[in-house]
Amino acid sequence: VCSSDLLESTRGWDDKVRGNVGKARELLKEAGYDGSPVVLMHQTDTANHNQLATVAKPQLEAAGFKVDLQSMDWQTLVGRRAKKDAPDKGGWSMFVSTAFGFRFSSPVTNFALPMPCGGTGFVGWACDEKMNGLLSSWAKEVDAGKRKAITEQIQIRAIETIPYLPMGQITRPVAYRTNVEGMIEVPSPVLWNVSKR
Repeated sequence: VCSSDLLESTRGWDDKVRGNVGKARELLKEAGYDGSPVVLMHQTDTANHNQLATVAKPQLEAAGFKVDLQSMDWQTLVGRRAKKDAPDKGGWSMFVSTAFGFRFSSPVTNFALPMPCGGTGFVGWACDEKMNGLLSSWAKEVDAGKRKAITEQIQIRAIETIPYLPMGQITRPVAYRTNVEGMIEVPSPVLWNVSKR
């Protein structure tokens, strides 16, 4: 749940990273999935989002979901994701998006982790008081070791509740001329402090 060197952990992911289609189908059946289509909103106007949705669809189908891939531009997707209607009434089940690493560098900057009950959190509107308590504990803790332990508890709880599902991490290549100095290494290029020799 965190991408910073001090907090990053694979705890809880050990049996999930490689994937197990048979186990996924078994869990889906155990959960009582009735074969109703899941609506995957497919953003088509930026290349990386377009590709992620088309990769997600066959993976979901392999796990046993019936997927209704609905193509739209980003503005339409953002407007529609605010709707809480059922998928068969114009709502949705999932969408694919990306976020810069600094947003996920700590539990308190990760916008998808807070799960306030009452439908006021990030789209999907997860409700989990245990997660909210862990986030509050993390924010109040000053000891780095204890914070790391709480971070791992947050990660395990996120895996249990699935407020979002990370599909991977990407790195954007950046290049600049040798006569440019003062570049700040951050996930998205900024032009502060830059000068030309």
